[in-house]
Amino acid sequence: MSFMSKAGFAVVALGLAAGSVLGAGSASAAGDQWASVALSDNEAIYGISVNEGSAEAAIAAAIADCHLADCNEVMTWANGCGVLVQSNDGLAWASGPTRADAERTAYESLTELTPTAMLANTGSANLSGAHVVDAICTANAR
Repeated sequence: MSFMSKAGFAVVALGLAAGSVLGAGSASAAGDQWASVALSDNEAIYGISVNEGSAEAAIAAAIADCHLADCNEVMTWANGCGVLVQSNDGLAWASGPTRADAERTAYESLTELTPTAMLANTGSANLSGAHVVDAICTANAR
């Protein structure tokens, strides 16, 4: 299945997991750069924002970039990276201080749908069909 046909299923399947894995802090220190990803509930469409001055601005920009009325924020973070990963069975996402951290956590989340997804980190992605769909990093990510 392509990303386009799986995103709706993935939103439903991973909706609960996303809240526990991807929380962002509420305080905004001076110089923080925020990013966000919004995903449509019914279409395989997502929007991103990066290098915004606040979490609220990042969320609003990602939802606007998604261009559909049913787009909702799935991930918001400061000073780091966010990664969307896909397998033959679905889609997962995570954020972290570096792209490597975010990618590792996203693949770990994806194992709830595709147990072999962690093999993608060792170069054996063909066994699960797992791959990175998008990686978004703020300008000040480590």
